[in-house]
Amino acid sequence: MRTNKLWLSILLLGVLLITNTGISQEKKSYQMVELTYMLPKIGMEKAFVKAVKEHNQKFHSQDPYKASLDRIVTGHYAGWYVWVMGSTMFNQLDARPNKGTHNDDWDKNVSPTVKNYGMVEYWRKNDKLSFKANDNTPALENIWFIKVKEGSYYRFKDVIKKFKDAFEKKGDNFFIYNNQFRQDDGRDVAIVWTMNSWADMDDEDGGIKKYYEEVNGEGSWINAIKEWDAVTESIKSEAWEIGVDK
Repeated sequence: MRTNKLWLSILLLGVLLITNTGISQEKKSYQMVELTYMLPKIGMEKAFVKAVKEHNQKFHSQDPYKASLDRIVTGHYAGWYVWVMGSTMFNQLDARPNKGTHNDDWDKNVSPTVKNYGMVEYWRKNDKLSFKANDNTPALENIWFIKVKEGSYYRFKDVIKKFKDAFEKKGDNFFIYNNQFRQDDGRDVAIVWTMNSWADMDDEDGGIKKYYEEVNGEGSWINAIKEWDAVTESIKSEAWEIGVDK
């Protein structure tokens, strides 16, 4: 009995050491963005954008608190704006500018133009499943918010890895983000494609099928679609205009 307890203690200690080491390593490496959804008052859209731009210039010009403003142009939240802060990390949020003149400036200049405040979310980039082709600032992003079927995330990662390899072959950006506070609202994972213009949407498969089969073999595209359907429950697709405050 004492031997069993000893082995159990050793096992638990090992788990704690691995967990703490993992957390320590992640703090040094991960990238995360904070999203705040806002709907401006009708007729005050320009004033809202101007106020946010001036606020960002004063208080959010440098990482990890650098911020910008995007506009959602399709889907359920069309007409809403998203204030994006980061790249940041949780341990950096404790020192964010959120007191004194910062709050006063927001309350005085931004809030009077806002009709509704919506969701606040934290999305953490999955570096292993993402590919960054360049540092260009895109005009648009196509974002898929995915609900992964229960118990299928391990299979979902395998599917995404193959798509990531195809986008790397093509030389296009492909980013995966994980929601850090799941609400069972179909927003478990976000897939982000950057676009230079609306014309990039004209290809039915995003022009990726050719490269997918070059990487994974002829005829593999059909299997990819089947596997995708097997591991995902829903998709909410949105197009965003990037950096409307610039």
